[in-house]
Amino acid sequence: MLSFLRLTPRDTTMAKCYFELRKQSAKGTDSVAADIMRHLHTRQHLGKAVVMSDQPVALLAASRKQWLKLARSIQKQRASTLNADKILKYTHTITHMQHMRFSAKPVLKDPDADVYFLDKDTCSSMPLHCFSIYFTTQLDAETTHRMLGQLPSEALMIDYHHKMEWAKFGLQSKVVLEQQVASEWGQVQQLLSAHHIDINKLIQDGFHDIEAMDDALDTLLSMSHRFLRIANEFQRALELARPLRIQRSLRQQYDALVLLAYRVQALSPGAYTQHFLESYNEDDTFFLYDSARHRKHLFGSESLERAVLRHRAAGRERLAQAIMGALSAARV
Repeated sequence: MLSFLRLTPRDTTMAKCYFELRKQSAKGTDSVAADIMRHLHTRQHLGKAVVMSDQPVALLAASRKQWLKLARSIQKQRASTLNADKILKYTHTITHMQHMRFSAKPVLKDPDADVYFLDKDTCSSMPLHCFSIYFTTQLDAETTHRMLGQLPSEALMIDYHHKMEWAKFGLQSKVVLEQQVASEWGQVQQLLSAHHIDINKLIQDGFHDIEAMDDALDTLLSMSHRFLRIANEFQRALELARPLRIQRSLRQQYDALVLLAYRVQALSPGAYTQHFLESYNEDDTFFLYDSARHRKHLFGSESLERAVLRHRAAGRERLAQAIMGALSAARV
């Protein structure tokens, strides 16, 4: 049962990790717990998290209250929109948040928790797939080195204390992760440009242009595996670099890409078996591929038969064929 816990470093080479020197951005009567939870909210789908504190039990109690407050805020956002895409994303985000477990116990005593609140005496073991470590206290060099040796590559240290000399441990600034997002986005743009897809034309006045999206989808279905691979690499870079402040216009482009990737995967049986692109920006944090619901989500109230006829009339034969495949699968 405990086979997934790393009690010692995986090898003699420490994984490449990163650090972020973060100031408490919370204002007024808000606390560092509120800021940690807002930060974690953007990274919750990456994996597990650890919060280092001199008073882990007290910080856990304060953080859980802030987490529930965030969940209620998203519930209000869901109630205020009629956008089917956002309703789906908000619903899965809320469900995920409500099922996350916080614990102040050591990892070995509570291996199934999602967020651990630890101090220097209880942090000897790190959970597997832990990509976010929050520091509100300073650790000695030996403890820090042991902790870093158990983390996966590209884990992020978020430092509120600003007393740790992370460069001495071989860590690089989070800026490097943010630069990787730009690099992967360049690969996406290169692929789209080579096939005459202008991501900007997919968005009109802040909304997705249905006809332009369908035209792009028809094109991308001819190279679904390659497109999904590149889109997945971009989205992974984006997840690791979050939270990431970007211009609204660029965020809309990212969203358009994710929606295309979601639809390509839904119409490409066998392309990937995993959930694709779970989170893609700071505001709307979850986009889940659900095999039981994707047909209704993709086509709304339009029947699959009518969708096939419409796309064939518009010359989108690949898209029509893919929908027919979905229709055949639904009847099996």
